[in-house]
Amino acid sequence: MKTRNSIRVALIAVAVSAALTGTVTAANADTNAGDDAYTFNAGEEGQFQLYGSPEPGMMQPKNFTSSLSGWLPGSKESRHWADNDYTEIQFTGCSMTNTTGVSAGVKLWQAIPFARDKDMGMKTFTNCFKGSTATSRGEWSAHYDGGDNRYFTVPALNGSIYTQAYLNVKKVYVDTTQAD
Repeated sequence: MKTRNSIRVALIAVAVSAALTGTVTAANADTNAGDDAYTFNAGEEGQFQLYGSPEPGMMQPKNFTSSLSGWLPGSKESRHWADNDYTEIQFTGCSMTNTTGVSAGVKLWQAIPFARDKDMGMKTFTNCFKGSTATSRGEWSAHYDGGDNRYFTVPALNGSIYTQAYLNVKKVYVDTTQAD
């Protein structure tokens, strides 16, 4: 029984290792040794592929435009994008529901796979509350090893993490190229 458990543990370790490297193999005890392995087939029922880098269609282009609606402090995170050197975030036309908007804290994060994400600092946006075409802008120039995906959160509104105010932003622009 002990040998059977050791073999089972070894087979599980091999399967996990193969899945993490991007190739899944399957063994069947009823076939010849040369016929028991095959490459992952995405169309095969009951199997799925693990992606080591962004899943196709899930990573956004480096520069993008979006909007925010109904964000409570710390309640959401932005989409992720590939970047690891320079990030500029712009908010245009900020407003709040349930209070008069004065400021929004925007915190940039670097996603680190299988570890705690890196806090890259927070900027306070105030100008975007001065009208529908007014823009606030924050820049981050830093590099962290271990990950190349970034995202932002809004942890504070009007200087507080404890509020029932909701942030709305007409236009959010994320730029990852310092040249422009």
